[in-house]
Amino acid sequence: MNSKKEAIMTTSQTFFPIQDVERIEDVCIHVVDSDGKIVCYSKGCELIENMKREDVIGKNMSDIYDYLENESMESLVLKTGKKVQDVHVKYTSPSGKVADVISSTYPIFSRKDPKKVSAAICIYRDISAYIHMSSTIKKLQNDLNTQQIKNNGTQFSFKDIIGTSPNLLECIHHAKIAAQNAAPILIAGSTGTGKEVFAQSIHNASAQVNKPFVAINCCAIPEHLLESSLFGTVKGSFTGAIDTIGLLEAAEGGTIFLDEINSMNLELQSKLLRVLETGKYRKVGGHKEISANIRLLSALNQDPLKAIEENRLRADLFYRLAVFSIHLPALKDRKQDIISLTRTFLTTEAAAMGKQLFTISLSAQEILLYHDWPGNIRELKHAITHAIYLSQYQDTILTPDLLPSYLRKKITDKKIYEKYLAASSDDKNLKNTLSKIEKQMIIEVLQENDRNISKSAKELGISRQNLQYKIRLHGIKDSADTF
Repeated sequence: MNSKKEAIMTTSQTFFPIQDVERIEDVCIHVVDSDGKIVCYSKGCELIENMKREDVIGKNMSDIYDYLENESMESLVLKTGKKVQDVHVKYTSPSGKVADVISSTYPIFSRKDPKKVSAAICIYRDISAYIHMSSTIKKLQNDLNTQQIKNNGTQFSFKDIIGTSPNLLECIHHAKIAAQNAAPILIAGSTGTGKEVFAQSIHNASAQVNKPFVAINCCAIPEHLLESSLFGTVKGSFTGAIDTIGLLEAAEGGTIFLDEINSMNLELQSKLLRVLETGKYRKVGGHKEISANIRLLSALNQDPLKAIEENRLRADLFYRLAVFSIHLPALKDRKQDIISLTRTFLTTEAAAMGKQLFTISLSAQEILLYHDWPGNIRELKHAITHAIYLSQYQDTILTPDLLPSYLRKKITDKKIYEKYLAASSDDKNLKNTLSKIEKQMIIEVLQENDRNISKSAKELGISRQNLQYKIRLHGIKDSADTF
C-alpha cells in the first residue's frame, strides 16, 4: 500500500483492506474521511460515474460533486453517526453521465474513540437497467389486467382497496361482513371516495360472485329514460317502444348497483321500494309481474339523513336500502394513505404510458399531504396522471414541478404566510421583512431545483437575469457561480 493511502488511513484512524475494496466492480463503494475527503473509490464507482480513481482520491466531495457539502448523505452520516439506507438518488456525475442508484451510507467509528465518527462508507448500485425492465414489465402487466376484466363485469375486489388508515380499515371490515349476506347495502361517501370500488368488492366477496354485476349511475341517465332502463319495456307501451330487458333482468341472480340514487325522482323511488318489499316488478307498459332475483347495492354522494331532509331520498326507501350502511371517509380524513395511493397510481399509470416515474420527492410529498383533496381519490389520480404526462421518459422521481400548479400555489401561499410571521416577529420594518421573505423563497426554490437558474427563475416568475441579480443582492453563497 503506497504512503499516500497509508497517510490517509492514519488520518481517518480506520483500518480496512482498501486495495481489495477498490477492485470491486459490481457495486460502487467509496469512503470519505471526517474532513469530507475521498479516501476510497472502487472500480464500480469508476464504471457508474465514468471517472478515474486518480482524479478523485484525496479530493473533497464538494469539489467533485455538484452539491453543497452539507447536503450529501456522507455529510449527514458524519454529523449524526447514524446510517442512511436504501435511498434512491438520480444525479449527473462530473463526467456528464446520468447515474440512477440505490444508496446506503454507514458511519465508521474511530478505533481510538468508539464514539467518534472518523469516516463514512457509501455503497450504491446502478439500477437504471432494472428501472427500464420494471417499467416494461409493469406495462405488460397493466395491458394484461386491462384485457382480463372479470367475466362478471367487475374490475375490483377488496385486495385492490389501498390504505391502512383506521377509518378505511373499519369500512373494509364492515363491507366484508355485509358481503356474506343478501341484504341491501347503502354506501355513502362524497364524490371520488371509491363507492363503486367498494360495491364491486362486495359483489366479488359474495355468493353472487359468478353472477352478473350491473352498475348504473342514476344521475347520468335522463329522468324519463331511467325507469325504462331499470325495468325494461314492452312493445307498444309508447311510440316507438320495443321489447327490451331492463337492468334488473340483466342482473338476474347477481348484483345491481344504483349509484347516486339520491338523483332518482321520488316517484321512481317508490317503485323501487315496491321491488324491495315484494321482490317483483313490471316492465314499462307491461302487466305481468316479474320476480327480481337480485342483490341491491346503492350509493349516494351526501349524508343520507340530509338527503331525506332535502326531499331527495324517501325515508321509507332509505330504511330498506340501508340494512347495512357504509360511510366511506374523505381522503382528507385518511391522509396517511395519500402516499401509498400515489405510489400505486405511479406504478399503474406510468407503466401504461411508457414512463418510469416510481418514487416521490420529499417536497412533492409535502405538497400532496398539505392539500385537502375535495375531489378525493379521483382528484389525486388526476394530479398524478398530470405529473406522468409532463414527465420525461428518463424521469424516475416525481418532483413538485410535475404536479398541477394549483397544488403548488396553495402550499407556496402557506409558506409565504409562515415566512411573513417568522420574518416579522422581531422586525416590524416592511422593507426588511419583505427582503427576508424574498431571500428565503429564492434559497428554497434553488434547493428544490438543484440550483438550476432557469428552472428556478421560471418557478419564481422572474427572468434569469433578475434572479441572478437577486442572488448577488441577498448574498446567497455557492449559487451565482455554480449554475
